[in-house]
Amino acid sequence: MSDYITNSKNRKLKTKILLFLSRINIWAGKLPLSGQVIILMEWVLLLSLFFPWLQLVYLNNVVNEYYAFSHFALFVGYGVCAVTLIIPFFLLSHTKKEHLRGILPFRLSDTQAIVFIMSILLMTLLNLVIVNSLYTAELAVWATLGIGFKMAFSSITCILVASYFLSKSTKSANTDIYYIDHQTDDELDEYRWILTRDDEKKKKNMSLPI
Repeated sequence: MSDYITNSKNRKLKTKILLFLSRINIWAGKLPLSGQVIILMEWVLLLSLFFPWLQLVYLNNVVNEYYAFSHFALFVGYGVCAVTLIIPFFLLSHTKKEHLRGILPFRLSDTQAIVFIMSILLMTLLNLVIVNSLYTAELAVWATLGIGFKMAFSSITCILVASYFLSKSTKSANTDIYYIDHQTDDELDEYRWILTRDDEKKKKNMSLPI
């Protein structure tokens, strides 16, 4: 009996996870190409955490590799994990995102929020480049940046470039919507005389003969 309950819970959990992934796939498919590139680079950024970010070579030729969660990498891995959750939230969420914006005292567009967050992460990576040279002078014979750092730096650069095109596509879509609404108002003005004439007829019919 306990096995049946456990299996039932596992099936429900699996169904919820698959449904959630299916919704994400549908929402991501509705994004413009620039938004899809940002989502793809988010996966690359997350994948970079599984590769070494730093390599320190000591006098005894011992090579130590350090990942993004190491203090040698300034614990930047935790920031990367937070970013890979926040950026898709701005791109794929709708009602919850607007509810959060209603609480905040300021309002940022999706593109502005993405650029702001990625700029902070980029500055951290550039700071890590400077710190890497200090490791060479103080700790090791040679210090090099690993493949994980290069993947993260490349993905962040691509996200910033894609954000520019995402901003342009969003602005173009909003302009088209405004133009369509304005055209609709103009078309209604052309037929406003018909509505006015009907109102005048109603007023004449309702007037008393005396």
